[in-house]
Amino acid sequence: MPRARILLSAMLLSLLGLSDATLAWTPELQERIAADAARLAPPDLARQLARHARELAAGAREPFTDAAPGDHYADPDGSGNLAEALRLEVDAAIEALRSRRTFAEIARRLGRVSHFAADLALPLHTSADDRAESRYYDDYLAYAEWARPRFAVVAYEHRPPLVGSGDVDRLVAEGLARGRAAYPGIGAEYRRIDFRSGIGRFDDRSTAFGVASLAYSGAVTDTARLQRYIWLAAGGADPRQAFSRARDRILVLDQGGAP
Repeated sequence: MPRARILLSAMLLSLLGLSDATLAWTPELQERIAADAARLAPPDLARQLARHARELAAGAREPFTDAAPGDHYADPDGSGNLAEALRLEVDAAIEALRSRRTFAEIARRLGRVSHFAADLALPLHTSADDRAESRYYDDYLAYAEWARPRFAVVAYEHRPPLVGSGDVDRLVAEGLARGRAAYPGIGAEYRRIDFRSGIGRFDDRSTAFGVASLAYSGAVTDTARLQRYIWLAAGGADPRQAFSRARDRILVLDQGGAP
């Protein structure tokens, strides 16, 4: 996305009164994460999500305006309700399927699941230990959107399948651990460039790029795993081997690279 459009999007969000805590990934990236993960859904579900792409995208955007700020993050000190927000959305999606709600509604609910799974994968929403974070938070989100076309987007299959609510809890715990391990690297990169904008300054071999790329793929992977869990928990089937067991394999969705 051209730099001018990114900056304009950030300005519009500010004018709408959306705080840092509700910004998370940019709206464009939230939609992209939901769409990328939908490609990995069980076949019958994937077809329905393709037919209801608008509802899926709308659901991915909804939490920007209707969720409490604390629902978007989970800090080590216990503040933030991200884990609970994600669990509630997962349960609501399962219930919608079991109740045979329209697929338009189900797609919207799965978009909401994707939004909070993406929040979980964003290191800036797993810790607030860096007192200087406010100096680069917005810029890093804009940078991630600018760099997205060059990400190698993959899904990881090395984790065991989700078969129960305890597995969802484990997904949350593992996501928070990964985010908190990566978190310091972002601040270090901004200190390296004296807190100027990373757009046009971080190259594709930088830690900043690597963290954003891995976080994006982590968001896609966890969303896809949750979609499969929700579908099976509601009585659906998945004839594929993908995400059915832990195995040393990576699914490549987008090779990325230079434009």
